[in-house]
Amino acid sequence: MTKRSRALWATSAAVAFTAVLTTASAHALDGAAATNELAYTAKIQVGEKTACTGALVAPQWVLSAKSCFADATGNVPAQPPAPTTVTVGRPDLTQTTTGGVRTATALVAHPDRDLVMVRLSTRVNNVQPVALAATPAAGNESLDAAGYGRTRTEWVPDLLHTASFTAAAPAATGDIDLTASGDAVMCKGDAGGPVLRGTGTTRELVAIASRSWQGGCLGMDPAETRTGAVATRVDDVRSWITSTAFRAQGDMTGDKISDLTAVWDDSTLHSYPGLGTGQLGNQMPLVGGTTWSTIKHLTKGDFTGDGIADLMSIWGDGTLHYYRGKGDGTIDTQRVVTLGGDTWLPIRNIAAGDFNKDGVDDLITIWGDGTLHLYTGKGDGQLNNGITVSQGAATWLTVKHTAAGDFNKDGVADLMAIWGDGSLHLYTGKGDGQLNAGTTMIGGTTWSTIKHLTAGDYNKDGVADLKAVWNDGTLRYYSGKGDGTINGQIQVTVGGTTWGSVRQLA
Repeated sequence: MTKRSRALWATSAAVAFTAVLTTASAHALDGAAATNELAYTAKIQVGEKTACTGALVAPQWVLSAKSCFADATGNVPAQPPAPTTVTVGRPDLTQTTTGGVRTATALVAHPDRDLVMVRLSTRVNNVQPVALAATPAAGNESLDAAGYGRTRTEWVPDLLHTASFTAAAPAATGDIDLTASGDAVMCKGDAGGPVLRGTGTTRELVAIASRSWQGGCLGMDPAETRTGAVATRVDDVRSWITSTAFRAQGDMTGDKISDLTAVWDDSTLHSYPGLGTGQLGNQMPLVGGTTWSTIKHLTKGDFTGDGIADLMSIWGDGTLHYYRGKGDGTIDTQRVVTLGGDTWLPIRNIAAGDFNKDGVDDLITIWGDGTLHLYTGKGDGQLNNGITVSQGAATWLTVKHTAAGDFNKDGVADLMAIWGDGSLHLYTGKGDGQLNAGTTMIGGTTWSTIKHLTAGDYNKDGVADLKAVWNDGTLRYYSGKGDGTINGQIQVTVGGTTWGSVRQLA
């Protein structure tokens, strides 16, 4: 049956369904209205005609049923087939003060199961993602399902509903048969909804609703009385979910590995793809030819919130520019950052990272008066007005190099700084743009001969690592341990001892 918007449903006649197990991409639960404890449940609206349910599994990703987006052949495109909005954190859709509405920008379908990961335009930071179950549903286990779909009496309800089902043991295909408890039923609009074990805030995601008989749902043939359903198991595909949601800082190619960018002494800009081991692939020239000679500072971060790293640089005329990453290792031509005009020349040092946990990288700077300032990203390459970072007051003038990344795996960028005495310190981010007091890293005062410093996740483990150019021209890699400390050095083989000719590194 064709799905319609709220307005169209109100004027259309009900169409009977044949008594077969349907895989239509929208089915609804005729149970109790849900509360805020299920805020991770998402309403997905695909164009004007299709609606589904989903579950927030990471700040920028919702898990749903791929049948919600599949074409007539069952294929799921890389982008939604029609403009798609995702509402999260609103069990009552008429309320606008909680949760948020995002645009779906990409789809990643599971190769074998009725599962799809939906990437949101920006993170949802005020809703806690649902926990993923580590064990499958057991036979006769009682589970709860949630959905925004049709009920027995409403075409397009405003309230999230829940109902209870009893699970059979998972089939070899990963499907779980669900038997309705009482008068529970899944209807159109519930596909993709979470199937949960536990109660209150201790719930965990066991499966995703896939299809049902829809007996008793509004618009169904009254002769259809079956209320059973099928859900898709998720506990054994947790690594697929988490790896899909993973976003690597400094990734210019979309492979979830940080890449390196360098301006050389011939004033050309090159990128080096990360290999996932701390090592780098061969160089690839970027735009601009030999025009990069007047660059004063260069950094790399995701300033547009699309998961691809962009470049930001201060030029010799005091202007700040950003270059949007295309996702293939290349960048677009420059765009001026309007904030500050041509006043950026006194900056002594810049680095980029997500210091306020909104999914968009921010610019952190040391000014000529020794103060540290943070400019949060707007998500379009532009910056908000700066705030003073109180940690360290006006003492930052003696810092030689900085690099930003999540070194303690808490989802907030931290700042690494090499001070004038040659020591390396880590300042963990608080999540509000401010920093905690510094802790000393390995190496004592041997960092004084470092010529360039940058950070990224070069080994794809979700923790920031360091890369540093030493005075002997070598590039060395220091993997992060995840607790705010780093391991000892490994030399990067590409480039040998020629890295001493680099003018800027990001």
